[in-house]
Amino acid sequence: MDEKQYSYPLKSGIAMFNEHGFLKPSGYQELYMQGVEPHLKNIEMDEPRLIREFGAAWVLIAMTVEPRRPIRPEDSLTMRTWNSTDKRLLFRREFELLDAAGEQVLVGESFSTLLMLETRRVCMDRELIEKFRLPAGERLLEAPDRIRLKTPEEEPVERITARPSWTDGVGHVNNFRYGEMAYDALTDAQRGQMEQLRRMELFFNAETHAGDALELYRLEDVEAVTVAVSQAGEARPAFAARLMF
Repeated sequence: MDEKQYSYPLKSGIAMFNEHGFLKPSGYQELYMQGVEPHLKNIEMDEPRLIREFGAAWVLIAMTVEPRRPIRPEDSLTMRTWNSTDKRLLFRREFELLDAAGEQVLVGESFSTLLMLETRRVCMDRELIEKFRLPAGERLLEAPDRIRLKTPEEEPVERITARPSWTDGVGHVNNFRYGEMAYDALTDAQRGQMEQLRRMELFFNAETHAGDALELYRLEDVEAVTVAVSQAGEARPAFAARLMF
């Protein structure tokens, strides 16, 4: 199957941008999903089918984006996406955003796995996994599938409770909400720098659910701003984001 035969028009609504006209972290996530969801349906790997026929769902493990230039609200964008690994358990997917002139605006990748909804465990059924294997295409960038990070010992930037409205059809806090938390944990000055974003890495390490007590941490070094979201008392974050400006 040549996945590159498909391309998908994207819409960048005003809610995806901040007051400076810069795309927010969750905006990048939304553009990705606008392309991936119809693509999975085209290749008969969409989540409703997986839930209905196999009791499984795609779970995002990690995602990296590298903007080639700032994305504007008026941009006319399309997306192409394809599988890029033949490893078991983890499914790596490349994606690129093109403008009206066909110029590359953004490249990225994601790692996903299949979650068995009854047990809430990663699918280990080789026969089922093989149903969704695709030829491995080119890779657009080097990107990690995990981050080694402990819950910081200092006081969190904020303590919040996961809201029922954050829960999606898989029964856990949706990945968009983590992007919003990462943005909220930044300083005003950092949010004003989103136009200068060079790379963003997102890591989804554990499920959280409505009612969970969550702690937001912000760590800064010369390379990146890292936001960690941990369940209260847990040794490792449920989510982490690295933003490089």
